[in-house]
Amino acid sequence: MAGSPTRQVSGPERDPPLGERARRILASIVDDHIHGGEPVGSQAIARLPGVGCSSATVRAVMADLEAMGLLEKPHTSAGRVPTARGYRYYVDVLLHLQSPHPDEKKFIEARANEARGELDGLFAEASRTLHHLTRHAGVVATPRPHAERLRRIEFVQLREGRLLAVLVSRTGRVQNRLLTLDRSYGESELVQAENYLNQLLNDLTLEEARAKISAEMEAQQKALSQLEERALALGSKAVQVEARDAGAPAQPSPIHASILHLEGQASLLEEPTLAHDLGKIRALFRALDEKERLLSVLDKALVAEELTIFIGAESGIYDPELSIVAAPYRSEGQIVGALGVIGPTRMDYSRVIPLVEFTARAVGLALDPQDD
Repeated sequence: MAGSPTRQVSGPERDPPLGERARRILASIVDDHIHGGEPVGSQAIARLPGVGCSSATVRAVMADLEAMGLLEKPHTSAGRVPTARGYRYYVDVLLHLQSPHPDEKKFIEARANEARGELDGLFAEASRTLHHLTRHAGVVATPRPHAERLRRIEFVQLREGRLLAVLVSRTGRVQNRLLTLDRSYGESELVQAENYLNQLLNDLTLEEARAKISAEMEAQQKALSQLEERALALGSKAVQVEARDAGAPAQPSPIHASILHLEGQASLLEEPTLAHDLGKIRALFRALDEKERLLSVLDKALVAEELTIFIGAESGIYDPELSIVAAPYRSEGQIVGALGVIGPTRMDYSRVIPLVEFTARAVGLALDPQDD
């Protein structure tokens, strides 16, 4: 397959061996079904340039592909449609990717740059952009707070015994933490504490920062100056687990506590297999309302550290009529979140995959801090 590799998630079952003719015919059937949405007949395929065989030969090959589980015959038609397994073979073996049009690249970059510096706006804009360009549902999972890396810590004196710790991540996300102290700090002390902690904790996650402070206090207990000791005490309070996080699992999901931005769910109703089936519509929107299930799918792309395609039931969120194309996005080289597109199984993968990849890169660039 041209372009970036995709990761097969369908399980241990191996693709059936196909000859060159069967591959050409399967690819032609899938392409026709993607763009037409109707069952495909042998005569239509035989007329296509590049197939190079009669309709009788095409029928025989289609029968073989059906026996392999790659095609199926709807009850109301003499034609065939690809199964989820057929689409998986197509994506893994036969697909040729199309680079996004230059105008699409400019559009994605412009929308990301316009939202730079406003995180929630950036992620919402990314989901809208994916929906606008693909006409499918766009989804973005924000970075989880505990995975983000510290850029700086600031302290703001409120009143006697009360201090606001402002934690700014590398992506620009800000966490404010109210600290209760047993002594007061002067302004110069706070500035010195900030400088010391920012040098010590730069580019660490909160968990790493807690471990670093603890190790520093234990290793240098007798050698610490009063300034360092007080700075570490402040830092320890600033990065400690908040009360609302105390019940979090010891090993949270990579996107635990992420916020989900979902745009364009209604576009899924344009799929003919869903549009007139009220039961399927209800099941679909129930599935999309279960944010944790969607997050768990994006989680898999984040863990895989590459673009991942879930065809039909592979995603675990709905029946075999939906697919998800998901990719992680990075900030300063570190994977921090994931985004993607939810659409019908017959989505145009050759176009959607590069758009998802390019949008992930654009979001990552927008997250990177600009030079002052």
